[in-house]
This record gives sequence, structure tokens and C-alpha cells, in this order.
Amino acid sequence: MSGTLERRTEPLHQELQVLHDYWREKKGSAKAPSRDRILPEELVPLLPYLALFDVVGGGDFRVRLWGTELVYAYDGDLTGRLMSDCDLDGINARLREQLAEVVRECRPNVIRAQFRKDTDARYLVFERVALPLSADGDSVNMILCGYHVERAF
Repeated sequence: MSGTLERRTEPLHQELQVLHDYWREKKGSAKAPSRDRILPEELVPLLPYLALFDVVGGGDFRVRLWGTELVYAYDGDLTGRLMSDCDLDGINARLREQLAEVVRECRPNVIRAQFRKDTDARYLVFERVALPLSADGDSVNMILCGYHVERAF
């Protein structure tokens, strides 16, 4: 089975809507909030489903944080790894392009993806909202992602 990716205009799942609204509140009139405006203590119920990516250039991203429920769903901790090195069943380039779009346009995007990992045939289906963060108020240097895992086995 080849992986699939579909774009959505808004998050379908309520916890992702909550994260998206939180991000809007934190950005105010700026293009995107800085990382220090995102307070983990305000996101406690969502933390296990959050990931944080550093923009490293060349169309790649380093996983800075991979929440505990994401570790469980993926069956592995991606923290510290480049996204290009992750086992994402042929949709890796498309997932990276979705994050690159967040960087270029400095606006959120929402996708639903499904794939089977090559290494262990684990099947995953998830919805993800990707939210830009900016240290200088202009360029995106990090991306905060919230996930709703629909299936992982």
C-alpha cells in the first residue's frame, strides 16, 4: 500500500481546532508567534500529540520534540532525527513539502495522511495541523504540529 495525503482547509478534530485557536491567540497581529509564546503548561492535554520541527534548510526539518503518544503510534521516537530520514512509506517528500509550504507562506496547513511503514509494516492514519513559529516575527524558524491519530497498528 502506498501512502496517501489529502489537504484540508480546517482541522476536523476538536483537539486540533483547540490548538489552532491557541496559536491564533498567541500570534495576535503578528504573522506567527515566537516559540517562547507557546507555553507547555497551557497545552498539557495536547502535549502527547505535539511535535516541534526546526527548519534546517534544503527542504528538510529536524524533529525537536516528538510527543509520547506519537512515539507510541509510530512505534519509535523521532526526536533529533531529520524528517528526510524517517520511514514514511513514499509520502516523506510530500509531508516535507507541506511543511515547506508553512515556511514559505507563513500560514498553517492541515492534512490527513495514511501510510504503512516499510520497516515494520505498521499502519498509521492521522490528521495534522502545522503551525508556523517565528523568532524574528518575519521568517519561520520552527513549526508546531498537532496530531490526531486515527489508527496505529
